[in-house]
Amino acid sequence: MHATSEAAPGIEAVRRGAVLASLALVLLAGSAAAQRETTCRDREPAAASVEIAGPDEPGERLTITGRVLVGPDRTPSPGARVLAYHTDARGYYSDGGMDERNARLCGVLRADSEGRYRFETIRPAHYATGGPPAHVHFEVTLQDAPMRRFTLEFEGDPRLGDQRAGERWETVRPVLDSGSGKLEVERDLWVR
Repeated sequence: MHATSEAAPGIEAVRRGAVLASLALVLLAGSAAAQRETTCRDREPAAASVEIAGPDEPGERLTITGRVLVGPDRTPSPGARVLAYHTDARGYYSDGGMDERNARLCGVLRADSEGRYRFETIRPAHYATGGPPAHVHFEVTLQDAPMRRFTLEFEGDPRLGDQRAGERWETVRPVLDSGSGKLEVERDLWVR
C-alpha cells in the first residue's frame, strides 16, 4: 500500500503536466494561426528599417531607402507609417496568385526622427500575368491624415520605354549596384 500511495502523486503530477502541455500547445497553435491570419496592413510598425524578403527568398537583393516628406517645402515627417509590398521573383503577390491584399512580400515600419525609412527585400518581377512595369507599392499614413499611395518603378525597365528617372520623389528611380551584389534605390515619398 505504501508504494501505491507514493506512486499516486507521481501519476497525478504526470497527468497535470500532460494537461498543461496540451493546453500550451493549443495556445501556441492558436497564436500561430492568428499571426498567419494577420495581414501585413494590420501589423504594428516596429522600427524604421524592415526586412521584407529573408535571405532564402529567391531574387536579386534590393535595398529601398528614402524619406517621408510633407507639404510644399518637403519637410521630413517623423513617425509616418509606411507599408511596402510587391511581387516575388516569379511575378506573384501571394503564393501562386495575384492577391495584393495578402501580398507575401510585405513590410510595415515607422519613419525615424528625420522621416527616413529602409526596406531590405528583393527586386520584384513583372506580373506573371503580364501588365505594367515591375514596381513596389507604398502606403503612407501620417497622424490624423488619410492614407496616401505611391509607386516605385525602376529606370531601365523595358516596359517603361525611354522614361528616365526624375527627382527623388518621382515614381521612376535609378537602380544602383552597391558593388556587393545588392541593388539600391532611393525613393522619397512626398505627401503634398
